[in-house]
Amino acid sequence: MGATLSAKAQVWSLVARETVPMSTRAQIQQLETEFAEAMTRMYTVGNGLARLRSQLEREEGYGIPDAARPAPVPPPVARPAGSPAAPAAPPLTAPPLTAPSLTAQAPAPQPPAMRQPPAATPAPAAPPQGPWQQPAPAVPWYRREGAVTRVLAIAGAVITMAGVAMFLVLAAQRGWFGPEARVAAGALLAAVLIGLGVRSGRADLRERAAAAGAPDTTAATPAGVEGAPAAVGAAPVALVATGVATAYLVVVAMTTGYGWVPTAPGLALAGAVALAGLHLARSWRSELLAVLVVLGAAVLAPVVAQGGGWVVTGYLAILCLAGWWASGDRTTQVLTLARVLPLTLALLVSSVSGGGTADDVGNLAIAGLALGATLLTSTLSVRRDRGDVAASIAVALLSVGLFAATTTFDNPARTLALATASAALLLTATTLGRGPVGPVAGHLVVTTGAAGTVFAVLAVVAGAPTRFITTGLLLLAIVGLAVAGITRSRVNLALAAGVTLLGVVGWLQYPLTVAASARTLRGDMAAALLDSIVLAGVLAMVVWAMGQQRGLGRELRVMVRIAVWVLGLAASATALAAAGTLVGARLGDPTLGFTIGQAVATITWMLGAAWLLLHGLERSPDADLTLRTGLLLAAVSVAKLFLYDLSSLSGIVRSVAFIAVGLLLLAMGSRYAKAYERSRPAS
Repeated sequence: MGATLSAKAQVWSLVARETVPMSTRAQIQQLETEFAEAMTRMYTVGNGLARLRSQLEREEGYGIPDAARPAPVPPPVARPAGSPAAPAAPPLTAPPLTAPSLTAQAPAPQPPAMRQPPAATPAPAAPPQGPWQQPAPAVPWYRREGAVTRVLAIAGAVITMAGVAMFLVLAAQRGWFGPEARVAAGALLAAVLIGLGVRSGRADLRERAAAAGAPDTTAATPAGVEGAPAAVGAAPVALVATGVATAYLVVVAMTTGYGWVPTAPGLALAGAVALAGLHLARSWRSELLAVLVVLGAAVLAPVVAQGGGWVVTGYLAILCLAGWWASGDRTTQVLTLARVLPLTLALLVSSVSGGGTADDVGNLAIAGLALGATLLTSTLSVRRDRGDVAASIAVALLSVGLFAATTTFDNPARTLALATASAALLLTATTLGRGPVGPVAGHLVVTTGAAGTVFAVLAVVAGAPTRFITTGLLLLAIVGLAVAGITRSRVNLALAAGVTLLGVVGWLQYPLTVAASARTLRGDMAAALLDSIVLAGVLAMVVWAMGQQRGLGRELRVMVRIAVWVLGLAASATALAAAGTLVGARLGDPTLGFTIGQAVATITWMLGAAWLLLHGLERSPDADLTLRTGLLLAAVSVAKLFLYDLSSLSGIVRSVAFIAVGLLLLAMGSRYAKAYERSRPAS
């Protein structure tokens, strides 16, 4: 290296002169060659050191990823200030200067890793690029910042809460210390934990403010500044959560265990404790704190109370409603599910175990209030964030809880509760789907409307007599279709279509019954006649509601129209056969009445086909579809005449049916020919 530095000095001393004699050019070229060889050896050593360092860092699991390191680039050869530009040493990537007398001399060897030198000089110790590079391994979860602390804090909070609950229960069962000492010990523990947690949280906030260069705001507001980013560690959060949950459990014990506080003041005191702790979570913007408080108190409250009942359900409802306050202006989907699930499970357990009339009424009232409040809070949440799907899940879960609360009642109380809940949910869905309140996120509207529709169906099933359940469903479908047509809401139309489908499935038993005279005579023809007439009204409402909707595809409209025609034909035949059977039974011959009804049904179908054929000649967008439907209906009528009436009908009724259908076909042909001539355009 000393020889290299001496060579550099000689080169620059020669270049700095104003003139260079021709006899020294050979010496300059020789020095340049030696200089290039020395630089090549230097960068070879530097790259080797960088490669060894990269391998060592990968083995130890830390360091900068290889892909993020720049490629080794050699520094440029600096030129002393004041040296002339013409005789300056050329770049190392170019061949050395040559003269005519020196053409036989070989150029200086080029370093393999050297390219055009950049303006800056990166560190030469960068690892080389090559096939031996491997991506840096993922950091284990326990090496991530704060992961171990968070796990230990949560585990400690859970264990401490469980210990407090067991202490309160065992102390009450075995008579330790007396009630006053137990409550005082629990309250003191809660105060100490909350104090330590708040103090640690203030320290974390102060450190974060100092690191960010912001003024210390924790002195004026111990809980921090609302709206600031989360800056509180897991340990203070766990301490405060344990303290708040402990205080909540102490209130539960005072109310349900010892009876020191009446129910209403006890619920109010519990609400104050929950709001205080959750306000701290809101100020710290800590969803973890809110989740620990809600889940810890909700899971252990039934343990401390040593049972269920509507009072414990009330404590869970307070946590459910107060938990929304902790969200603030943020979307906290985990907290939403954590505050709703315990109340829903409690209502499900209460519906199975039962607890008397008072508990049943209390659970039903609490479930209704919680569902109403959740509808309001979910509306506010989705107006802020349309992607808050947890808000809709909360409505669905509490709807399940409300249904479970109604199962402990007998009719008509259960029917009244279901009908009331259905009306409230459907009205809310309609309000949320249009102005001035809506439209809000579609998933909340669909969830609310679907829950209301299910409640309505359940109310019909629970309250209607068995023979009129289908009638009730069809009437409910008419109401739903009317609302869908008035509001022009596709959501309401879809929900009404679901109810219509249920009603049609229930009605399908009647066409199968009237297909044979023996089953018809044993069947309930009064219900069949009534349901068929109501179904005709439903089909008319379907056509009207579809016409009120905008933007529906033509294919869907055609499919619905075809389905309406098929069901209409079946409903007309069923109604006529049922009416004929009932009239025949009054006259003493139900079989004759059945055959007359079937014949009249065939004639009615043919009359419908004639009407369709004539209207198919009109110039309208659906003229072609109407014409084809008429032809198909005429073919179906003829097929029924030969395949069913010929074998099922007998005597004069069958003859009259054939004569009537034949005359109708002749009249249809003549009338259709005249109408077709009139409809032809003039040539």
